[in-house]
Amino acid sequence: MLSNNWFYYQLTRKYIILFGNMFNNISVRRINRDTNTEIERFKVPIVYGSKEKYYTRLRSDPDLQRPVQVVLPRMSYEMVGIAYDAARKQNSLLRQAKANTETRVASNYMGVPYDLNFELQIYARNVDDGTHIVEQILPYFTPDYTVTFNAIPELGFLKDVPLILNSVSHSVEHEGNFDAVRFVTWTLSFTMKAYYYGPISTPKIIRKVIANINNDPSLQSGYITRVNLSQGNGADFAVDDLAYQGSSYDTATAYGVVTKWSANTGRLVMAGVQGQFKVNNTIKSVSSNASYTLESFEITPLKLATITIEPDPLDAQPDDDYGYSTQIIEWPDTEQ
Repeated sequence: MLSNNWFYYQLTRKYIILFGNMFNNISVRRINRDTNTEIERFKVPIVYGSKEKYYTRLRSDPDLQRPVQVVLPRMSYEMVGIAYDAARKQNSLLRQAKANTETRVASNYMGVPYDLNFELQIYARNVDDGTHIVEQILPYFTPDYTVTFNAIPELGFLKDVPLILNSVSHSVEHEGNFDAVRFVTWTLSFTMKAYYYGPISTPKIIRKVIANINNDPSLQSGYITRVNLSQGNGADFAVDDLAYQGSSYDTATAYGVVTKWSANTGRLVMAGVQGQFKVNNTIKSVSSNASYTLESFEITPLKLATITIEPDPLDAQPDDDYGYSTQIIEWPDTEQ
């Protein structure tokens, strides 16, 4: 199964209603041509249905004399297709979230883009009524018009949904003789840039992020940690001094800069290591003349910086207007 979590946001239904609501306030005025005054104004009804349905109704009753009438002008619309839009694909790992409790958020992944294709049909008795309606629509599309849409109220975010006008066409239908009743139809084709969303989860809130930046050991700038020394002359290694193996520093087979030294534990830490140290060989320092036998060691990358990010204030909630505090610790302070 794709998912064990049931979810249904009624998105297709919401997109269809959203499209219809964009055209439900269009009106037509009748004017007395002699006095140039308004004599009638009425709202053009709009319903969901196919073009063929209304063609059949108009042609079966062209004079509109039956008790149940199709009043013209009127509009109908229908969703005629749906297709995936790869051009609007976002990173699948991105999330959008809203506070659910003090320790958790309601979250889901970014929506999957789909193009919904709609057709808007306009039916009128004469050309003037048809153009009356069309001219109230065309100026808003250049060729798109964006509507802000609350897709998933549970997450409380608003989404901008562009609606693109693809084409406009019209025709004049005649039934019988040329002196018979006619009707005019306009067809407007649209594409809605919609998104579909998956199930909502409730992950815990991340309140602290720690990022470590390490160097590349292959660049020979790593450091040696947990160096165990014994059988020495009792002298101390000095910080920033050079420690090496070999008969002299000039001919050393391996060397590094001392960053820490503990005489109690025999632990020596070096940075900028060059060459390869060998166990059971003597390791010496240039300045203090310390000399000890290297028993074991471990090479790890050099931690150049540690970055810690926390919300400011620390008790901020996901829905609060808060900032961040950033702490940066750089080497050698990153070495514990």
